[in-house]
Amino acid sequence: MSEQQIQKVKVKRLAHVGLWSSDVATQARFYRQVLGLDLRNTVDSSTDQDIDLENASVFLSLGDEHHSVGLFSDTRPGAGNGRNPFQRTRLHHLAFELDNDAELAALAARLNQSGIELTLAERDGDPELGDTLWFSDPDGNRIEISVTPDGSLTNSSVPSSGRRARLRPQGLQHIALQTPHLEQMVDFYTEALGFDISDWLLRESVWLRCNTDHHTITLIQGKMDIDHIGYSIFNGPELLTWGDNLSRHQTPVLWGPGRHGAGQDLFLRIADTEGVHIELSAELQQYYDHDVTTPPRLWHTRGSSTDGFLHRWVPPPMGSSTDGFLHRWAPPPMGFLHGWILAAASRPFFFRPAQPHSSSSQHHQSPSPPHHPP
Repeated sequence: MSEQQIQKVKVKRLAHVGLWSSDVATQARFYRQVLGLDLRNTVDSSTDQDIDLENASVFLSLGDEHHSVGLFSDTRPGAGNGRNPFQRTRLHHLAFELDNDAELAALAARLNQSGIELTLAERDGDPELGDTLWFSDPDGNRIEISVTPDGSLTNSSVPSSGRRARLRPQGLQHIALQTPHLEQMVDFYTEALGFDISDWLLRESVWLRCNTDHHTITLIQGKMDIDHIGYSIFNGPELLTWGDNLSRHQTPVLWGPGRHGAGQDLFLRIADTEGVHIELSAELQQYYDHDVTTPPRLWHTRGSSTDGFLHRWVPPPMGSSTDGFLHRWAPPPMGFLHGWILAAASRPFFFRPAQPHSSSSQHHQSPSPPHHPP
């Protein structure tokens, strides 16, 4: 088959994320109790009780899909010596889905032609679910590609029907990865997996989309690891409900509530029990049929305009990631007076109490978003 005959295949959605865990039982309890995921363990999926998870792989779901998160007991060797340290990442693998078997075969042919080593296996160990492709991206992250099973969730942005029994995200939305090979990773995900570029802050960050969502993957220049995992929620006001829920579970809010410039979504960010950052996101910018040829927005330098573009309401935490961050939006040590926000003076503007004699010049205004190409 000639190169011209192997067309580019676009993956359709992020299906699930696999995480290494040093304490699977504690991690699983967090995702069940705080985020509301259901336990779908490969050994015993019928019980809601804690089971012996010391050496188990645990799957947790938000809906009809098999799972949104997989937790894998971390049995990897130590970090190595100072001269040849291992690259330790908390990411076990990423999984994406295609619409049908023909697309899966076409993608396998395209990857094989590019010299990418492939492995074919049964999906989730179940032959009835069909085959899945396994390979690695330029950073060595393991990638799983399969076909969306019949009857599963295909769009996490669609609100679930009926009244929810408990607070939980609508679905897995995006993942942000730190990479030391930014341009190589962008080339791989655009050429091999069909992603489009939505925004690019050159030499720093790239936002990639594979469906109507502004981004499914964000790539950030840095040491290889997970930056955060994003889950969609119904709307902006639900962030307030989440704040109360997180306070009840004594889970501090690390960043937000705020609005990103890239993607224009409302968000707040927390961390699971092993430090993986989780972002709850609402009202993410959408790309529709008439937007498919929209060129990416390119930002060449960081300055006042790009800072407003990246983080329109609240600045990011000080320091690298949240190391050394003072938890500006977390409860104070005693947690008595202020619930889940530190103080009124530190709140985003929509939490600030009204001032009866304030002038219009005292009102906060968010920077204007960048102009969208027609």
